[in-house]
Amino acid sequence: MKKLIDPQKSSETVSKILQKTYDAEKKATVNIQKSAKSLSDKTKNDSYLRKLKKYNPIFPEFYSSTDFNIPNIIMIVDDAVRRDVDVCEGSVRWLGKENDIEILYLYDTAIEMSGIQFILMVTCDAVYCVDSFDSNQFIKADYIFARAQEERLAELKHIVFSLGAKSCSIEISESNTETNLKNKENKLSEEVSLAKQEVSTAEKFEQNMSKKESNHRRGKTEMQFEGSNIPKRPVLKLFAHDGNINRLIEMRFENGNAIKSEILELAGSSLTTMSEKVAYAMDMAIKKTGVKGKAKGSSEISSQVAKESHNKLIFRIEF
Repeated sequence: MKKLIDPQKSSETVSKILQKTYDAEKKATVNIQKSAKSLSDKTKNDSYLRKLKKYNPIFPEFYSSTDFNIPNIIMIVDDAVRRDVDVCEGSVRWLGKENDIEILYLYDTAIEMSGIQFILMVTCDAVYCVDSFDSNQFIKADYIFARAQEERLAELKHIVFSLGAKSCSIEISESNTETNLKNKENKLSEEVSLAKQEVSTAEKFEQNMSKKESNHRRGKTEMQFEGSNIPKRPVLKLFAHDGNINRLIEMRFENGNAIKSEILELAGSSLTTMSEKVAYAMDMAIKKTGVKGKAKGSSEISSQVAKESHNKLIFRIEF
């Protein structure tokens, strides 16, 4: 017996199937759109994070936090350098690393809010190094050694005054020895030329490589005081670990046989602003800064240290 098909029910069934298919397709489309948006957001986020890592901006909140430590070298830069970089919007500086040394690139517009004291006029592209005795004070790179010399003289005068001396003289002898190295390529034509002139290669090399020029400069400061038999113990900073200066102070406080005069010759570590290793590392870092070869105040620090190693200071004091 034939089974009769109800047209109305068949129509409803087909309609339901079509609706389910539509709903499924719509849901799939929504899911695809969500996945695409999520992927797009993730891509944008990854791109943003990569840019953050590349530009390494520092924002005021982080700079002011206890988690942030100011590097030993700061370079002043024009804020226009990264004005159009989205990840740097609102930042006041950025961190860089050159030759394994961290450098803080500070925008010129953020100098005042940084809370840092810069010694000598602040200018764009200038490099400043931290003061060994005050981490909130930065000194222009090409002024570090002149500043150190000034502070040594000031501290010696402070010692003289505190100990109640009648007179003193401070004589500084600066020996500036430079070695000019002339590097020449060993070309065959040169070797032939040397052979014709009957000059040994070793002799010629020695002549070219060792040319030394020396000049000596002296400076002298003299002071007179009324003198005092009630000495005060001076506060030492630069000469805190100098054995000669500390012995002089102790002898002045000796009740039984107080010292009347002394001549000290100071050299070496007492007159050295920094080690050669530190100076060389700083030179390499400064050379690799953003404005390569143009950093103001970035004269060879290591050469200044080498000059210091030849300096002597003669300190005469009478009580």
